[in-house]
Amino acid sequence: MGLKLVELLKSIVLTFLVLLSLVLTFSIWSYTPNLQPISESRVNQISLGSEKNLYDLIKPYRILYKDEDIFRGTVKSSEIEDVLAKLAGWKSSEITYIQSNVTEQKMNSLSNGNQRITLFYDAEVPLSIMNSILFLTQFEVPQATFDRLIIDWSTVSVENKLTIHFVNSEKKTHYSAEVSIDYNQFLTTFIAPSRNLSVYHEIERGNALSLYVPENPIELLNLTYTIGEVSPNTFKDILFIEPSIVQRGIDSASLEKYLDGMALMTVDTKSRVLNYVYPASESIDEIQHTKLLLDSFEFINDHGGFTGDYRFINMNPTKHIVEYQLYLQGLPVFSSITSTKITTTWGDNQIFRYRRPYYYLDSNISSDKNIVKLPSGLEMIDKIKRSKNIKLESIDELYIGYYFSQINESGYTLEPRWFAIINDNWIGLTSELLGGDEYGLE
Repeated sequence: MGLKLVELLKSIVLTFLVLLSLVLTFSIWSYTPNLQPISESRVNQISLGSEKNLYDLIKPYRILYKDEDIFRGTVKSSEIEDVLAKLAGWKSSEITYIQSNVTEQKMNSLSNGNQRITLFYDAEVPLSIMNSILFLTQFEVPQATFDRLIIDWSTVSVENKLTIHFVNSEKKTHYSAEVSIDYNQFLTTFIAPSRNLSVYHEIERGNALSLYVPENPIELLNLTYTIGEVSPNTFKDILFIEPSIVQRGIDSASLEKYLDGMALMTVDTKSRVLNYVYPASESIDEIQHTKLLLDSFEFINDHGGFTGDYRFINMNPTKHIVEYQLYLQGLPVFSSITSTKITTTWGDNQIFRYRRPYYYLDSNISSDKNIVKLPSGLEMIDKIKRSKNIKLESIDELYIGYYFSQINESGYTLEPRWFAIINDNWIGLTSELLGGDEYGLE
């Protein structure tokens, strides 16, 4: 009996060991580790600030009304956002292609006819993006872009319908759609408030697009701000896949380099601008407008990179470039001492180049008495016409912005000025350029 018991126990132990081996083998085969790409989790771990909606970055820089042969308009953020909020949720008909090769005269006529509202955008906005954040349509949206949205409400009183024109002044394309709306409600919510806006004038330029300028002089505060900084080390932790192996070097008193053998980040400590590049991701394939804009926006937004009122101002699908301009109190900010733009260049499903300031406007320490009185738009047109340094026909757009410069170790001034945009470059319209007395403080 003793021998049989021993053999039985051996069999039981052997069987147990075989079963245990099978269980362990199956566990190893079926085990899937819960891994995430380091680069994705890295961005999610660090945030410079709150995330924004795409709606916050795609805004017109001017809204212009034409009714009873009078132009009225605004560049104020609060008034523009109020109009956009009223447009949101409009249900349009199918967006229809009208024509290409639209002439400048035709574009001007779409805006300067009576009972028109024109929204001017700095960049070409994809129709699909605008449809998702503003209008609602059940139809397929064309792969097209626009930089002027023109609302023709001349038929509302008869048909309770208005026409929306989507015009691209660069590509010279024209699309349209219809919206059903109550006439009395439209007059109350859109037209009545516009009676209080500033009077504008159209500056016709032959075969070129018209310019639109305010009739009266403009009074604005000369602003003074302190600035804050996001440490370049923080951007190192955001942008590099493995920050612990990144080497920091100093090339000069104002230039630092961060590199890991795959990517390079240069930091100009004088201008407070950094430039990150990941050469392996470079791509030459053209990217569709909507995808390029969304990829750029999501990349920056994922780490809270819109550290001010930045707005979408330019896109180049061929070069994969998207740019965002710093705005303050509804006006663009320009500078000769630093950059006021965030620029992304998209690569092969990831960022290729990322250039941006790492400062941000912090505290407003302005005096309420520091008022600048700027000439009216009509006065500026007259100065330009008499100037030998700039031609009216060469100007793409004319508007007021802030010039950002340093006044002492901790203080920076934002001075209101007139600016001209020529070939995507800004030019401050100073007395040195135009001749005559400098507009100053009062």
